[in-house]
Amino acid sequence: MDYEQIAGKLNEFSAKNVQNVMAMTEKSLERSHKLAEVSFDTTKSLLEEANDTLSKVLNAKDPQAVMSIAQENGFDGFTSKLVAHQQSVTKIVREATEEMTAMSEANMDQMKTTLKNWVETMTANAPAGSETFVNAFKTSIDTTLQGVGQVQAATKEVFSNVEKTTEQAVEAMKGQVANAKKVAAKTTARPTARKTA
Repeated sequence: MDYEQIAGKLNEFSAKNVQNVMAMTEKSLERSHKLAEVSFDTTKSLLEEANDTLSKVLNAKDPQAVMSIAQENGFDGFTSKLVAHQQSVTKIVREATEEMTAMSEANMDQMKTTLKNWVETMTANAPAGSETFVNAFKTSIDTTLQGVGQVQAATKEVFSNVEKTTEQAVEAMKGQVANAKKVAAKTTARPTARKTA
């Protein structure tokens, strides 16, 4: 194989990689756009609800009415919106992870095949006596490709752990809100004692 053939193979390999990177970048941008939309919609909804609740609080006649408003409007609405937001974000991230993983695996398989073919072509015309170098080179390439496979497996595990941790955090938040509601209900139910002078 001469220099021009080697350069041609490397250019072909590079062009495919550039196309793959562009496709993955496009998918990332699509998912980022979806995340921005979800966050905007949730923020808008929370601000509208907060504004409505604040208006009611400002018009309240006494502290008991403020506690009642907070109990009625505060926890459930915000919590349900935050949980729905987190579920939407988790769904988008999960879908993006699945898409990117599938694309990445397909690209890696294609790259492995191309790289192995390139190595075979390069080493087929190796001069006599270079078998040791050729075998070492092939072993090095195979080891590198196995390492890439291990990185892919580790990446899948990381995404799975992030998803589980996020779900646990949402459940913990729901539990804390439920506890806060109970405390608020007890506080609101207590009669206010006033000192007389």
